[in-house]
Amino acid sequence: MTKEIKRKYLNILGVKIFSTSKEGVIREIVSFINNDKKFFVVTPNPEQLIMAYEDELYRDILNSADISFPDGIGIVAAAKYFSLPRPKHFLKRVFVSFVQGLGVAFSILFDNNWLQSEAKLIKGREVFVELIKYSNKKGWKVILLGDRNLSAQKAAKRLKENYIQLKVLGLTGPNLKNNAEPETKEDKEIENKVISKINQEKPDILFIGFRAPVQEKWLYRWYKELNFKCAMVVGGTFDYISGKKPLPPKWIEDINLEWFWRLLKGDQKIKRIIKAFPEFALRVYWEKLVKNSDD
Repeated sequence: MTKEIKRKYLNILGVKIFSTSKEGVIREIVSFINNDKKFFVVTPNPEQLIMAYEDELYRDILNSADISFPDGIGIVAAAKYFSLPRPKHFLKRVFVSFVQGLGVAFSILFDNNWLQSEAKLIKGREVFVELIKYSNKKGWKVILLGDRNLSAQKAAKRLKENYIQLKVLGLTGPNLKNNAEPETKEDKEIENKVISKINQEKPDILFIGFRAPVQEKWLYRWYKELNFKCAMVVGGTFDYISGKKPLPPKWIEDINLEWFWRLLKGDQKIKRIIKAFPEFALRVYWEKLVKNSDD
């Protein structure tokens, strides 16, 4: 049996998130793989938490993951915000919580250490790269499952160039509806072939790069039938690995404005930004006002 690791959890808008460092996440994933534990990993961001707030099934899927870490500065900010004192009197709470929110917002730019004292920002693409390094070193078999734009194959080709010993295979998945069902009969055939190939290869790690919430719902639907040790959803990571999309400059990452940089580059849709902010921020503010109210 796998030794249980003591965890600290966050609860943000009803979604349970593992609060640790990037090193802690990787250490636990490696431990589970070494102990032949079948498990899956999700990487929630603010947009996904809004989806989960509105979709009970999606929320249940995120909460059923073995490992869930915050891949979005908004979640880190929410964790810090919820940790701040909460006045008992409602009218006072309205004012104080608003001022606290402004303070947390300013800390995103000016005080990263204070901001991340409750939860560390852990980027899914960085965890992906570290797991690829482990796989290259230990001889683990890796499968990348991507979209019809051959994102997985392109990423696999680039990885093979950088990691000579890596056993990696890129597969093209089906076009999927929002409920993770195949769009057409052809897509159903592609899905069947992909599932068969995964089970034939029996990868140590299966990385799934569809869009949210489709990637999580698809994995959850086929979880029992798929033969792997670790499955991790990675969103658009394959596009960064293949070079299709450029990585943000380090200084942009350091001031937590990657989302704004991606918007300017055209890699982020305004609709997604609205879900992440201000909708997410307003829901977090409301949650602090009304949750477990003593009034």
